[in-house]
Amino acid sequence: MYLDQRTKKFLKVFALVAVVVLLVGCTSNLDKNGELIASRAINESTPWSLSDLGFFDFILTYPIARGILFISNMLGNVAWGVVGMTIFINLLILPIMIKSTESTQKMQLLQPEMEKIQRKYAGRKDQASQMRQSAEIQALYKKHNISMFSSFTTFLTLPIMLAVWQAVQRVEILYKSTLFGLRLGVTPMSAITNGEWAYIVIVALVGITQYFAIEINNIMLKRNPRYKVSKQQQSMKTMNIVMTVMIVWFAVSMPTAMSLYWITTSLITIARTVYIQLYHIEKKKDK
Repeated sequence: MYLDQRTKKFLKVFALVAVVVLLVGCTSNLDKNGELIASRAINESTPWSLSDLGFFDFILTYPIARGILFISNMLGNVAWGVVGMTIFINLLILPIMIKSTESTQKMQLLQPEMEKIQRKYAGRKDQASQMRQSAEIQALYKKHNISMFSSFTTFLTLPIMLAVWQAVQRVEILYKSTLFGLRLGVTPMSAITNGEWAYIVIVALVGITQYFAIEINNIMLKRNPRYKVSKQQQSMKTMNIVMTVMIVWFAVSMPTAMSLYWITTSLITIARTVYIQLYHIEKKKDK
């Protein structure tokens, strides 16, 4: 299956809009005053009931929220529960991310050859030419042992990550907790508006770590001697900035505990990408 550039751009925009809709829709956990809605709260006395929680919350959100509470009880602060559970979940999905990252890097290295094939058939819209173009691209993937669908395995992890995102917001004790003097239940925007400038630091950390979490794959890709900058990679830089700005906006408008989640996830992504590059991609290449 071959996707032309127009279709790819459409899918990217659609995916971005879908993520925004999902994340904005999930703010129903809070009321108009930014307080956790009582019926959405999860604490140690909340029953693990399918009829009360719903299917998604029953199989994912509730167990993750209870995991946060369990780690919190051991370490003495719900903030460390959020960090610990985020690390644990990312370790669970590591095998999927290894396959996805390997495939993504291979496809990025092949972009100059892909663009060469696309230029060859530029302006030729007849079915025969499109079929030959698709066949050449498939042959290129086969030559380099790339599955066209392996890069989409990341989407399998989205329900889990969305459940973590939900669980962090719904842990009731979080809204009464502090870390390093920062109240985890207030939004950085409201705190900064009230002159509490320390919250700017955590928002800045969200932005910095998020940008490098997106950019780290390109940084590691440059270690490969076959690396050449492609048009696709140049166009993705704008999208990376848009994604970073979007995450920072979520961070300032949601409880501060969510900033801990974003920062932890970004740091894990950076570490995971470096690990995969050094111990899976480059190690395999050396062998």
